[in-house]
Amino acid sequence: FTFRLAGIVITSGLGLLSDALEIMSIGFAKAYIAKEFKLTRQEESTLSGVLFAGMLIGGLVWGRCADMFGRRTVLIISLSMNGLSAAISSLSPNFWFFLVARFFSGIGVGGSLPIIFSYVSEWCSRKVKGGLISTVATCWMAGTIVAAGLAWAILPLPETPEQFWQPWRTYLLVASFPSLIAVFLYFLLPESPVFLIDVGRKDEAITVIRRYVEGVPDTQDELCVLKRLIEDTSKVAQHRQNIGDMICEFLAGNVKLFRRRLLKTTLILIAVILPVHFGYYGFMLWFPEYLANQSSKEGTIRPPEWIYIESFYVSLASLPTNIFTILLSDKIGHSRLLSASLVLSAGSVFLLWKLDNPDWTVVLSCLFNAVTAPVFCMLDTIIPALYPADSRGTAFGFHTALIRIVSMISTWVFSLFIDSSPTIPILTTAIMLL
Repeated sequence: FTFRLAGIVITSGLGLLSDALEIMSIGFAKAYIAKEFKLTRQEESTLSGVLFAGMLIGGLVWGRCADMFGRRTVLIISLSMNGLSAAISSLSPNFWFFLVARFFSGIGVGGSLPIIFSYVSEWCSRKVKGGLISTVATCWMAGTIVAAGLAWAILPLPETPEQFWQPWRTYLLVASFPSLIAVFLYFLLPESPVFLIDVGRKDEAITVIRRYVEGVPDTQDELCVLKRLIEDTSKVAQHRQNIGDMICEFLAGNVKLFRRRLLKTTLILIAVILPVHFGYYGFMLWFPEYLANQSSKEGTIRPPEWIYIESFYVSLASLPTNIFTILLSDKIGHSRLLSASLVLSAGSVFLLWKLDNPDWTVVLSCLFNAVTAPVFCMLDTIIPALYPADSRGTAFGFHTALIRIVSMISTWVFSLFIDSSPTIPILTTAIMLL
């Protein structure tokens, strides 16, 4: 591990933080946006939905583009689209302009999310891969904390109805800065050497490897393997002469995930990833709203800033388990830690069965968020390792797109039980996590 590699981890962490900030910011600002544009309940629900729709498209498109044109190149483009579109949305004169801007922002987020982990994994030694990827994944938690902190500081500021510039516009504009800073930093970083090897750019790969990892004792074995691969590979760079060739290659890359060599891996990951995210996203939507509903029935009124305080503490609760994952995941084993975290996550859900007091919202949400944190860190570590370099971005983008679909379905399904008994949501979440 060197200072140059630390720069790669920090820059990628900032990129992930910006993605989390982009997603969370809409949830906090939604009520203020709806008030200014005089939105109906149905129109308000599309504020988050259009972002997820963009992320779905972004995951499918940018993931494959990363395997064709390079991880760093696509990260710069997708993060630029995210940051610029988010900044432009703060200038929206009307609801439809805002939706279009956030849709393109979602396309950017959907692309950078999967590619960040592919890029980092191709720089890491096997001995520290789990810890470094978990370090990057922890920046998602940091992004949610920053989103809540900024919302707490900016959104409650006094509004001036006759003026165009309102606090929510300032909030969205400030939230776009990390993406643009990450773009600048990625311009200073090199392309992944694994990608360069895969497309036959041998001289560039050798230069990058020597500059970033040579001379570090625990990477010498992998460095020798990479050099032998560079010397022995007969693959040459592909020259794409027209748009038709690019489209054919794009489609072939996605189809490749379901051919014999990768079919088993793809199906197993689908069987693991989709139930986990269905249970997690559904529960994290249902539980706070369920308790808020119980609170309103009892006549308890919470201050408006309570949502920011709750989000801040729930996000911070995962810090200890993230640190644990960073330090010990490579020693314990990625699959073992994933399995143990899933069992603990399912078990923690049952603690909620008889606890319907609204005062327990923060405590119980913190507990669930803490024990599920290692699950996502390990999935982000395992997925890139299971696919070859020429399919890694495509595969991660494909799985990210599926996650977006299942998260939208789960939030709708769980929302049906907000006013009913908690038995079905709790059992569903536990079964999905197991």
